[in-house]
Amino acid sequence: MSPARVTQQTVFSFTDRLFSSYSTDSLKLEQEFTADVLERRLLKREEQTTFGGRQIVTKPQQQAANQVLRLKALDYINDGVMIVDDQGVIVYVDPSMHRMLRLPSDVPVKSPSELDSIIRFEGQLSFGEVLDRAALNGQWSGEGSCRMNDNHAILLDVRVQSLTGGDGEKLGSLVVARDVTRERSMEKQVILSQQMELVENFIGSIAHEFKNLLTVLMAYATLLKDNAKGLPCEEDADKILETAQKANELTTRMMAVTRPTPPRMENLDVFMVLNDLVAILRKTLPLNIEVISPEAKTLPRVYCDPSVLYRALLNLCLNARDAMPNGGKLTIEIDWICLEKEDLVQWPDRLPGVYMILAVTDTGTGIPSDIKDHIFEPFFTTKKGGTGLGLSVVQHTLKVMGGWITAASQIGKGACFRVYLPASQQEGIFIREDNEAGEPALGTESLLAVDDDPVTLSMIQRFLQKSGFNIWAVSNGEEAIRVYRQHADEIRLVLLDVVMPGMNGEELYRELRKIRPQVPILLMSGFPLETAEKLIQESSAPFLAKPFSRVHLTREIRRVLDASSTA
Repeated sequence: MSPARVTQQTVFSFTDRLFSSYSTDSLKLEQEFTADVLERRLLKREEQTTFGGRQIVTKPQQQAANQVLRLKALDYINDGVMIVDDQGVIVYVDPSMHRMLRLPSDVPVKSPSELDSIIRFEGQLSFGEVLDRAALNGQWSGEGSCRMNDNHAILLDVRVQSLTGGDGEKLGSLVVARDVTRERSMEKQVILSQQMELVENFIGSIAHEFKNLLTVLMAYATLLKDNAKGLPCEEDADKILETAQKANELTTRMMAVTRPTPPRMENLDVFMVLNDLVAILRKTLPLNIEVISPEAKTLPRVYCDPSVLYRALLNLCLNARDAMPNGGKLTIEIDWICLEKEDLVQWPDRLPGVYMILAVTDTGTGIPSDIKDHIFEPFFTTKKGGTGLGLSVVQHTLKVMGGWITAASQIGKGACFRVYLPASQQEGIFIREDNEAGEPALGTESLLAVDDDPVTLSMIQRFLQKSGFNIWAVSNGEEAIRVYRQHADEIRLVLLDVVMPGMNGEELYRELRKIRPQVPILLMSGFPLETAEKLIQESSAPFLAKPFSRVHLTREIRRVLDASSTA
């Protein structure tokens, strides 16, 4: 019986149907190579003979040369290629697939089940089940998610084709994968852009007429109130006016999302807005919510529209109120920071310069991680009867003024929203610099800083390097454990953010203690002191509230280091 032969036509027959989105040149190389590999395996089985009692295998030299050429060519193809034979054994994995899945180059992968811990297919299918479906239906296509050792996730578009010989004998499967993480992210941005366009078209068509109707309604309600002085229906007229005014404000906010008018910009002392805001909050919020406001201090002015800033901060404060149905603390903090180009490499649309930071923190229920990614989307809401426009309006108006907003949260601990606004560029607007509050402390010790906020982490690193310290800066607990395990004898102090996604400050502190029981730490957080109370009691560590200046940070580090050296 002659062996089944895999020809180029056999492999090419599914190209146009299945892999139309892939590069023609790369597919041709992949398909020719697949045909060659599987053909050679069959020849190895069928064309063996004996000579002098020994088995030999015929290998034409030209075929071997073509094999080497194709192997080299596949090194330069971005698509990952894997070949599985009819026994379910992986017989080939190209370099691109190795890179995508972070497979060790020195340990060959033979069974698809070895990859189940690396890649998760849609529908929770295992790699073996994907191959079985391809064998049953002739092909399979879908997406898989890979989470790397550094907690970085990539999304793969995977196509599997079952290959058969001329007589219908099953030969194996060809698996082609492509990293589509960036493409899916761009698709999401396009969808969001289309949603905004839909919102603009919808609101623009009705908002003008609706405001005309409200004008008439409010006018007649005012007349009714004037004619009802001293009558029971006067209170009813007040309710009509109040409701109509709320509807008017809602319409204005909706229009601000889609058809913003240029803000009335001016050089503003932020405390003028904060004083008005805090006065309103203390009169209107429930008595079981304590409002903590910042102490007056000299800060750079910001170039913004005061009414827009007031509405943005009020919106954040009202959201904080709703997150604390049983009461709690609402804290407003303010400080400034100088961001340079290297601090903003992940956000090319943000400009370097001096920024004011306004933080609104609550001790409420917190925001689940699956919801946090959507809170700035128009019409997304978890509130009964909510409009889903509050945070999207805040984000949009801040962007118009050259700023942005970030959110951090921990379930059961609360949430913190930070507003960044560019300081005024007018000459003489900066009244105070760090050196007027004293010189920063210096040192040469080695430190480890752990903070999930990349901007804060970058600033800490630069602050400490300028003061002479040697600094390791990491963004998560797993990386902190790895660095500390390697350099525990060198690291004199760990700067530890209390609230972080994944492994939080408490959990990380306990893991570090397993490496070195007397690990010295300095706690820091943008959340109120109460969020770190348990960890402070456990570690007896000092607490540093964000935001902080270089002087404040370095002096506190110097104090802790000096105290530990004399202990």
